[in-house]
Amino acid sequence: MRVTVIAMVVTGFLAMLGYGGLLAFIRIQAGIQLDNQLTFTARQVATLVRAGHLENPIVLGNPGLIQVQNDRRQVVAASRSLVGLSALRAKAPTGDARLFERVCPGNRCFRAVSMRVAGPDGPLTVYVLAPELGLFPRPGLAVFLALGIPFSIGVTGVWRWWLAARRLRPVELIRAELDEINAADLHRRVSVPPRRDEFFSLVEAVNATLDRLEAAVEQQRRLVSDVSHDLRSPIAGLRAELEAALIDPEGTDLRSALTRTLKNTERLQNIVTELLVLARREAGLPGRTERVDLGELAEREVARRPRRISAKVAAEPGVIARVNDVDVGRVLTNLLDNAARHADSEVIVTVRRDRDVAVVEVFNDGEAIAPEDRERIFERFIRLPASRKRDSGGTGLGLAISRDIADAYGGSLELADDDLGTRFVLTLPLLEEPEA
Repeated sequence: MRVTVIAMVVTGFLAMLGYGGLLAFIRIQAGIQLDNQLTFTARQVATLVRAGHLENPIVLGNPGLIQVQNDRRQVVAASRSLVGLSALRAKAPTGDARLFERVCPGNRCFRAVSMRVAGPDGPLTVYVLAPELGLFPRPGLAVFLALGIPFSIGVTGVWRWWLAARRLRPVELIRAELDEINAADLHRRVSVPPRRDEFFSLVEAVNATLDRLEAAVEQQRRLVSDVSHDLRSPIAGLRAELEAALIDPEGTDLRSALTRTLKNTERLQNIVTELLVLARREAGLPGRTERVDLGELAEREVARRPRRISAKVAAEPGVIARVNDVDVGRVLTNLLDNAARHADSEVIVTVRRDRDVAVVEVFNDGEAIAPEDRERIFERFIRLPASRKRDSGGTGLGLAISRDIADAYGGSLELADDDLGTRFVLTLPLLEEPEA
């Protein structure tokens, strides 16, 4: 509708300009025709004057009011309607040239042409007049052309409405198909038009958005499923311990039952904590960045809490990165906890420079991870069978969160090849500016 209204307004404006131009052209042509008629009549009178056949009144079949004057401004002859009137006060031509002018002897104005003619009794001046043309010299034609303005506006509106509707029909089809897509059938896609035009690009963008939406919904479904599965085990353990204690309070070893209950509670707490961290990362909540000495941070994280196997730190001095120490501290904690759970006897943390990046390596001498599983361990809630069998304290979220944090700071977290065990390599952009 907006396009149609704009087209009609523009057409109306152009039609008015065209109408004004045509009226001006018609008026100019009518003026030229009138001047030609007056000139023709003046030449006929001049012929009569030269032949000495001029009579009063002058009777000619051509249009125009005629008056012939001598050099003393006396009327020698005139057409019937001007007989008895005083001499016309107008400019007299010089030589043989014709003179066109506008004269207004009374309340009306006239177009006049004058010629100087040599007669038998001396030179005479022939004046031929006609009423001046009005604004619309062809009233019928002006009315007909005026009717073309609303007609052209209407035709343009109908044509533009039809064209816009035809052009926007693919958008309606896209909208209709999108309305039919819901959460139950996100696998559906909008039909791609055959022509590679702007609607083809629009459909491709819509389908790409649907791909991302389907992936996000599928990821959410997997997350809910995995969370339900991982929460079920500790909750079931807690319920079993409490039910056993209620059934046989006297025969229950209170310390052993509380220890098992505490272990399940800690696992629940770990899962909830990791989920909160994950939600914060996905919400894009910003963290304050500062200059962090990665060697000092690694030593603090190693000493912060005891683990099954203590880690050794080998750090180069002055390995600085601009990061959030809480975020990178969480990465180191996740890597240290993972290494301590799977190590046989040794965990080593190395902090060093490598050109323009800071490198933090966490090595444990436990069983190496198969190459086909080295990317799977970074997926959410993925715990390999060997890991589940050896230790049940992990949540399956730590490595996924750690990689997200490394990516957020322009770094990376990878599992490197090592025949002696497992080596995680964290890289972050190195900060070279001196401290202010």
